[in-house]
Amino acid sequence: MNLTEWARAQGIAPRTAYRWFREGTLPVPAERVGPRTILVNIDANASPPTTGGVGLYARVSSHDQKSDLDRQTARLSTWAAKAGHKVVRIESEIASGVNGGRPKAKRLLADPA
Repeated sequence: MNLTEWARAQGIAPRTAYRWFREGTLPVPAERVGPRTILVNIDANASPPTTGGVGLYARVSSHDQKSDLDRQTARLSTWAAKAGHKVVRIESEIASGVNGGRPKAKRLLADPA
């Protein structure tokens, strides 16, 4: 399946899917087969495999909120334990809300586990 078709079927902008492909964070296997053609190696109707785990993400905007970040992470972990979820990954970062760059969030979303 073409990367653009896959992106539209997933509700993702094709430019975003291409950027993910370039960065290596596309959540499905894909390969470049021509100068302008990228094929996604997944059946369009197949659902991604479920692993039964959750990833937790916490963020604060400045370094003086480090204690808030620790509390957020603890609250998320407590919630996951009470809800009976298996936590497979925890990501937390200190990043401004202005630019929208969330490398650890992107990494977490790209992780199939």
